[in-house]
Amino acid sequence: MIALDTALQGMQNAESSFDSAARRISQQPAPQPEDTTSLSDNAVALAQSRNGFAADTKVAHVADQMTKATLNMLA
Repeated sequence: MIALDTALQGMQNAESSFDSAARRISQQPAPQPEDTTSLSDNAVALAQSRNGFAADTKVAHVADQMTKATLNMLA
């Protein structure tokens, strides 16, 4: 089903983005008072990845419900 494939691809992309942002945060040297933009950008990237993953999870759930409803109609 296309919706499930799309949701899975989105979850994989969100996971990859999350991992990249987490890796960048963990590899940063101790923050300098004037250099907080990079940490803020990475924190935003983490939040965006989390939200994207949650949205794709909902898409997968709805697609599953639609598949079940279709199968029930055909049974």
